[in-house]
Amino acid sequence: MTIGVALVLGLVANSAQAARIHGEAPAALSETDTYALETAAAACKDEDFNALMGAMAISDAVRLKYSAPEISVVKDGVTSSVASADYADFPIGMMDYYWVSRASMLAWDSNPDVELEYLDMEFNQSQANQWAVDWQHVRFDGNSEGGDDQGEIVERIGEPGVLSFEPFDGCWRLIEDYRGQG
Repeated sequence: MTIGVALVLGLVANSAQAARIHGEAPAALSETDTYALETAAAACKDEDFNALMGAMAISDAVRLKYSAPEISVVKDGVTSSVASADYADFPIGMMDYYWVSRASMLAWDSNPDVELEYLDMEFNQSQANQWAVDWQHVRFDGNSEGGDDQGEIVERIGEPGVLSFEPFDGCWRLIEDYRGQG
């Protein structure tokens, strides 16, 4: 399912944006988006934030549905407010159950020779049921201990980022994308 997801996501995002610009109805949901939206709804019902995050990583439709109307974007210390419908820089993707950068996921789908950029992810929940997803590009040593893991982290690359979520309407919604100090 994940191999073609990046291309599907790109096409869905582009067609939805084109529909907004031209005042047309958005295109029908793809099979991936339908599956991801069902997964997200179940995650909310089960209070399973990790499953919601996985659904967001594979579907712009889920990311849009579970985002605040305005997302605070902080890049290199500069804060801006971006309408959810215009927020196209979600940093996290998923390939074969591994967290990867969305940019590398999209590039890999166009050219499988492109190296995926893996992410180290940490999920932190507050007492108020807010979530912070800390992420950073990493390199693994590739020495698995007999499973499907990537081995040990040998290098952290670039500045880490944080996605912040607040409880909303029986689930959570993305409210902030924070990246680096420059």
